[in-house]
Amino acid sequence: MTKAFIDTSVLFAAAYSKTGTAHDLVKLGIEKKVTLYISDDVITEVTRNFTNKYPDRLSIVELFFEKSAFSETPPITKDDILKVAEYTALKDAPIVAAAIKGECTHLVTYDRKHLLDPAEVAQKSGLKILTPTEMLEALNIEDEKD
Repeated sequence: MTKAFIDTSVLFAAAYSKTGTAHDLVKLGIEKKVTLYISDDVITEVTRNFTNKYPDRLSIVELFFEKSAFSETPPITKDDILKVAEYTALKDAPIVAAAIKGECTHLVTYDRKHLLDPAEVAQKSGLKILTPTEMLEALNIEDEKD
């Protein structure tokens, strides 16, 4: 089964707009058609961003949590982060480390600069790193194989 970790950029986009592939992906998580994972860092960051910038939309994020759209990865350690920081930007290391610790197969992000373009991150982490659009496309292919 596909286990996809979504980072803050995807969760933010899903909560900010009711249209788009990020929102569609979270809806699939609510419907239990895909297992979506997040970490404490993602929860903290997205809650802080909405509280500070778009408090009127914070209720949408909270609704996603109430609907159990996500499973939470186990806590990561400093050593987990430092190991991943050998091949990714330090600011993104907690995200990649959490996806690995959660035994996820995919990492879904909009971060082209640090996560999508560097092939080294995908290669060394063992994760398929995709945008929400690419993730939805991959799910359709995987669904057809089942």
